[in-house]
Amino acid sequence: MKKLHFLPGFIFLGISLFLLTLPGSSVPSGWFFIHIPQFDKIVHIGMFGMLCILFHYPAFQSTLTNLQKIKWYWLVSIAGIAYGVAMEFVQRDLVANRSFEGADILADMVGCLGALAVALSAYKQK
Repeated sequence: MKKLHFLPGFIFLGISLFLLTLPGSSVPSGWFFIHIPQFDKIVHIGMFGMLCILFHYPAFQSTLTNLQKIKWYWLVSIAGIAYGVAMEFVQRDLVANRSFEGADILADMVGCLGALAVALSAYKQK
């Protein structure tokens, strides 16, 4: 796998880390779409789905064996779920005005597993 193919994933990981550790008082509240019920869950699904897709990409473009690619897709998705769980504890314990939400973990899992489904589907069509 080419190292350059990992760059978008690491950039997005940094952006997600920044956003997930913003103090609750810094999260914008005046935008109209934020008032959509459970909008933050849609954001979590999208953010974690994109994060996993960006880290699936290097394997998709590589010359790894079929089994190695499938293992990589699963590893990335499981790591994404673990990252989501860890960030909920970070928010609870280390970030002002943020809290632990089990529903956020569920949304993170949906995003990661959705990205896994996309990667496996794209792999089968290739």
